[in-house]
Amino acid sequence: MRQQCVRIFDQLVDEESLPELVLALDDEDPAVCARALHALACDRCKQSGCRPAEHLWVPRALDLLRNHRNPDLRAAAIDALGKVARHRPEVAAALAAAAALDVDKGLRGMARRRAHVG
Repeated sequence: MRQQCVRIFDQLVDEESLPELVLALDDEDPAVCARALHALACDRCKQSGCRPAEHLWVPRALDLLRNHRNPDLRAAAIDALGKVARHRPEVAAALAAAAALDVDKGLRGMARRRAHVG
């Protein structure tokens, strides 16, 4: 149910529902959290004019990238952060670090592509 709610927020988020979407970044289910990352980062899916400000989700996405054990959730963080890496040096640096250090070879490659490194 929580995944479905976040999926709906992806398309219909507005200023009133935005706090709930940000709270989903701390959900105990990694799939809910991953979907919330996508919803916060992806402008293509939005039907409304609401575009969540990066300061609301980038710090949490960086934390998930660096510290979460679940590789699917780290992949979601890489994907979301890749959308802002070109204009956020700290994000590009974190993705470059993940490209060098993540324990998962596939995620290292994904991070390298999103960071626009080599």
